[in-house]
Parts: sequence; structure tokens; C-alpha cells
Amino acid sequence: MSEKNKFNFVNDITKQNDIIDDVVQEEVEIELSKEERDRQLFEHLRFEKQKKRKRLLNMIIGMSVVTGILFIMAMLWQADWSLMAIGDGLWLVFALEFAFGWILFVYNHNIFSPLLYGFKSFGLMFVGKRPKTDYYSYMKNIQDNQIDAYFYIMFFVSSFIVFIPALIILLILT
Repeated sequence: MSEKNKFNFVNDITKQNDIIDDVVQEEVEIELSKEERDRQLFEHLRFEKQKKRKRLLNMIIGMSVVTGILFIMAMLWQADWSLMAIGDGLWLVFALEFAFGWILFVYNHNIFSPLLYGFKSFGLMFVGKRPKTDYYSYMKNIQDNQIDAYFYIMFFVSSFIVFIPALIILLILT
């Protein structure tokens, strides 16, 4: 009898059914968890999409307000509402928005960091002080604290939108 307990018979149907039931149960649990994960992923992606839409809408409204304020200030500064003054105001708004977008882009990509750090170090040398951080830490700080790309992209897009009517007015006046 002890020898019989050592071995599992191939034809033992009860043990095979138990094994098959366990495997099927595990597959069903895995399948349910996949469906649950898919549903959670779908909800997360939908939430992210709504968040991006809201952020884009806020940026469009914000840039429209900034563009409008800059244009009104340019027109008040000129104290003239002729077509030439409107064109000049649009060109000023285009130049300011493009320049600000370019500054943010250059800052994010550390293009002028060596020049700025060099001027800062050189100026502090005349006062007799040392910079608080070394050049590597200065560059690493900028890389770690990036400005979100959508800020300068929105400035570029907004300046391009202002560029079109400014160019049309320029072509009308010539």
C-alpha cells in the first residue's frame, strides 16, 4: 500500500480534474484582472486626454488675452488707429511673443548657459566673490527644472497667428 501512494496514476481522473479546475480558475482570474487593467488604463487615458484639452483651452484663452493686451498697449502707445498703425502694432506683438517664446526655448536647451554663467562669474570676480554653484551644477539645475514645452510652443503658435494678419496688412499697404 505504501508503494501505491508514492506514484500518481495516469488514469486517476479525480486528480486530473482537480488540476484542470485549478488551471482554469487561474486563467479566469488572470482574464478578469486583464479586463480590469484595461478598464483602468482606458479611464486613465480618458482622464489624461481631458486634462490636456483643458490645459490647451486655458493656454489658448491666456494667449488670446496676452495678445489682445499687447496689441491694445501698442495702439495706445502709437495714439493712432490707421491701417499702418494697426500693422505696426501687429508686428510689435509678433516680435514680442516670438522673442519671449525664443527665450524660453533657449533657456530649456541650455544654449546660452555657458555665456550667462561666464558673465556672472566674471562680474562676481570684480566684486571679490565666488559663484554659489559651479558650472556643472548650474547646467544640471536647468536640466532638472525644465519649463514645460507647451509654454514656448504656445508663444510660437500665437506669434505665427499674429504674423499672418501683420503680413497681409503689410502686403496691402505696399
